[in-house]
Amino acid sequence: MIAKFVNDIWNDPQKGLMALIGVQMTLWFFAPLLSHSAPPLDVVEMYAWGRESVVATFKHPNLPGLVLEGIRRVTGQAFWPAFLVSQIFIGVTFWAVFALGKELLDARRALAGALLLCGIYFFSWPTPEFNHNVAQMPFWALIALFLWRAIERGALLNWVLLGLFAGLSLWAKYSSLMLIAPAGLWLLFDPKALATFKTPGPYVALIAFIAAAAPQALWLVDNNFAPFTYAADRSGNGGPVATFEFLALQIANCLPFILILWAAGLFKKKSADDPPSETIEKRTLAFLLALSLGPLALTILIGIAGSGLRTAWGAPMFNLLGLLAVALLRKQLTQSSLQRIGAGAAILLVLMPALYFAHMRFGAQISGKPLKGNWPQTAITEQLKARWAAQTNNAPLRIVAGDIWTAGLVGMRDKNPPSIFIDADVRKSPWVNPERLNQDGVLVVWRTGSPPPARFAPMRPIAQYMTIPIKGAPKAKPVELSYLIIPPAKP
Repeated sequence: MIAKFVNDIWNDPQKGLMALIGVQMTLWFFAPLLSHSAPPLDVVEMYAWGRESVVATFKHPNLPGLVLEGIRRVTGQAFWPAFLVSQIFIGVTFWAVFALGKELLDARRALAGALLLCGIYFFSWPTPEFNHNVAQMPFWALIALFLWRAIERGALLNWVLLGLFAGLSLWAKYSSLMLIAPAGLWLLFDPKALATFKTPGPYVALIAFIAAAAPQALWLVDNNFAPFTYAADRSGNGGPVATFEFLALQIANCLPFILILWAAGLFKKKSADDPPSETIEKRTLAFLLALSLGPLALTILIGIAGSGLRTAWGAPMFNLLGLLAVALLRKQLTQSSLQRIGAGAAILLVLMPALYFAHMRFGAQISGKPLKGNWPQTAITEQLKARWAAQTNNAPLRIVAGDIWTAGLVGMRDKNPPSIFIDADVRKSPWVNPERLNQDGVLVVWRTGSPPPARFAPMRPIAQYMTIPIKGAPKAKPVELSYLIIPPAKP
């Protein structure tokens, strides 16, 4: 059966792509679903932002939050959909990379380029946490795909989609500019691309881009570019040493990718028995180099200039690395080589979610230290809501104040979840104002041993406490929370 499948995907790589997407989505959906009792931190944050229907926040644009909130309203669920949505975004990325590879190279090399992505860290362990890094990934691949199609095919629809995806990428994360800039430079330096400026195509793309990105631009102007200030404060200091560390970590994240290439024999010197090398057009290589290494090179330059860099920023930068590798390693891709690439990808596709499941499901019991995904979200919500109801004469819980993780868990799965007053700071949560606090009251919650939000620090002496054990891990340290209940004002 395996031999037949290998032969089938050699003759029809589309089947291999569907198998890749199907296994990725299935295993990486069930691994967190069956091991988490609370969503990852960023998912809690996305839900908190999404329910407020804002364009952006003090940290990022809000596309991930809006996507999760839209699905929550349709399904009535605020837990498992996040895991599924994340894998859908990864699946779309695989498809776009494959589609681009077919046009740049051929279907078999396209499949190899997609399979090789299984060897990159960002396509495995971080994917259960649907956040801005994951949300960027399909947009980067789609921008590359429709940029090439727009130049080669010239249809206005391709130009519209190029501009639309480029604009929407800024809703995922503003750092998408790191791809848009090299893409724009390639347009200006490639002779065939430059000639398209005599046609309506590039201008149609620009209009679509402006239309899609305009709400983000207006929000940034109205809010003094707050996310850029946040990014600068969080990234720390840069310089050559910090930039080298960033680059070293990116290489480490690609080590399985390199091992798969080695196991497939694509690093071996060409022998007399090998089939003749395939010729790759210089335009193809220039395009792949510009859009795969261009963003990384630009990021490194920014880091050397003094801006701190964070490892997770590399997440969308390696979408095209598999295609670049099979284009640069010009040996002909044999059925044996593709089979080895597929075997390496299959091992990682099964091994990584299995390790993730074991880590999340049994790690707290072994180490005694629960991860955030082990927190008893349901029990926390039930107990705090019961205490709120008892002290407020069953008033609805509409506002929870505290850090985004602790407060964000409370009522997250409710039909009408409360607003989160992040750090009790109106700059971070403009949807909460003094009138709302007075009218609705507020539940303030924080981890025992940590300080409460500064706004409520004077009330700390009257705080109450609760301890909740970790389900399925009796040896693990329980969750200890402190809370204050400030009832709604009486009418």
